[in-house]
Amino acid sequence: MKVQDIETPALLVDLDVMEGNLKKMAGYFAGRKCKARPHFKNHKTPAFARKQLDSGAIGMTCATLREAEILVEHEVPSVLIANEIADEAKFDRLAELSRRASIMVAVDNERVLSDMARVQRNRKTQFEVLVDINIGLDRCGVPPGEPAVQLAKSAARQGLNVRGIMGYDGHLQSESPSPQRDEMVRNGCRVLADSAALIEASGIPMAIVSTGGTGTYSISGDCPGITEVQVGSYLLMDTRYMNLGAPFCRAISMLATVISKRDPGHAVLDCGVKAISSERGLPELKGVPSAKLAALHAEHALIDIHSDSSSGFEVGKKLEVWVQYSDATVNLHSRMYGVRNGEVEEVFRIEH
Repeated sequence: MKVQDIETPALLVDLDVMEGNLKKMAGYFAGRKCKARPHFKNHKTPAFARKQLDSGAIGMTCATLREAEILVEHEVPSVLIANEIADEAKFDRLAELSRRASIMVAVDNERVLSDMARVQRNRKTQFEVLVDINIGLDRCGVPPGEPAVQLAKSAARQGLNVRGIMGYDGHLQSESPSPQRDEMVRNGCRVLADSAALIEASGIPMAIVSTGGTGTYSISGDCPGITEVQVGSYLLMDTRYMNLGAPFCRAISMLATVISKRDPGHAVLDCGVKAISSERGLPELKGVPSAKLAALHAEHALIDIHSDSSSGFEVGKKLEVWVQYSDATVNLHSRMYGVRNGEVEEVFRIEH
């Protein structure tokens, strides 16, 4: 099937570009002690997770228990849920999942530790945890140093398997590279390494020190004591990260159809916010510098045409739109069309 035969709106991935991104990230981590643990929430596509594992990733990161279940269903042996869980029913599901694969979950709360320990005893299983440390994002996580040591000791005392620590520098992922930003990344890594050393001094081995992402991988991955980096957006790559200077190419776009043209300066596409996210800025038209996306409604994208190129916007014409924020856009779809040289080579299932 040709790309122009796809029913719109539809999510596309340029396979040549995606494979280039995959190869570039794998090349960075090849031969390093620090390894990639890619984030599944970016693409939610088991076939892509398998490509990442086959390219050297040591496991997958995810944001939810449901994502971890999907990964285990597709035989991923090592999964980090880089997020807190505080629900009894989810602990029961985690217990079942832990019998099938190595599932680590972030913790930052004493009550959660006691609840997990109780479910672990009742279900006769073993939970694996990483102490979540706040290194500046101010979202989840305990303070570094002694509070992290005390939480790790409490987890171990209650019988949980403390595998290590994690700390996400999300506030720095959205900063463009600069000497100042890079030093802040290194400082966060030093904070994690120092906390890991303190916990090890208390008698708890720290096999894992996890941090970073696509925006900081080349800094975090080179810092002493960091064992893995939670890269995500690099594979599909979106406009937001590209504009921040990440050295990867955009592979993801939205195919849409012109459904209305009121006058030479105005056209409408059939992809609104139910198909493409505008959470972190309006998307851009691909390869059409003379026009811009002016607004997204529920089912419509309004286009302003700035020159005499309105002939390229006839009703029925299909155009591509660059995705501004891939995580939120992928989450709106159940499939992604893998394209190469204008042909659909494979249709990938997006799992929810």
